[in-house]
Formats: sequence, structure tokens, C-alpha cells
Amino acid sequence: MIVADFSIVPMGSGTSASKYVRAVHQVLADAGVTFVPGPMSTALQAESLEALFKTVEAADQRLEQMGVQRMIINIRIDHRRDKEISIDSKLGSVRIEA
Repeated sequence: MIVADFSIVPMGSGTSASKYVRAVHQVLADAGVTFVPGPMSTALQAESLEALFKTVEAADQRLEQMGVQRMIINIRIDHRRDKEISIDSKLGSVRIEA
């Protein structure tokens, strides 16, 4: 499993990006991808690099359909080969027990 963190910044589309963020999250939900929204980016899980990039490409295409002509896309990928990981396993390993 791959865990990635990504953001898409629409350029020249005003100061608020919330409608674009909602559109990207809808693409992820429609694709059945496990994701966790964050304040500055979105974490998601994918079975392969191909699946990850296909999902990011679908998000890119959705923003293009909304009229965005330029996007800055940042992706950070955790591709472990020594054990299975998920968003939950990564969050669980850093939680502080109270």
C-alpha cells in the first residue's frame, strides 16, 4: 500500500480555493479512494503508483473542467516495501496515549 500526501493549487483562480478542494475531494470519494483531508493538503492511500497517479490525474482533469488553466501539484509518497502501511497505521504509530 502507498500513502501519499498531495495538494493542488489552482493558479489565477482567486484567493479562495475551497470550491476546488471540495471538487477534488468529490473525485476521491467517487473513485472509492481512502483519504483524509488536512488543512493544507490531503492524505490518500493507493494500491500502486499507477493508481495514485491515475487518481491525481482525475483530480487535475476535474479542475480543468472547472476552468482552471494552471495548477501547481505537490505529491509526497511513502512507498514502503518492507511492510504494509495505511493512513491509519501511520497515524496510530504517532498517537500519544493519554
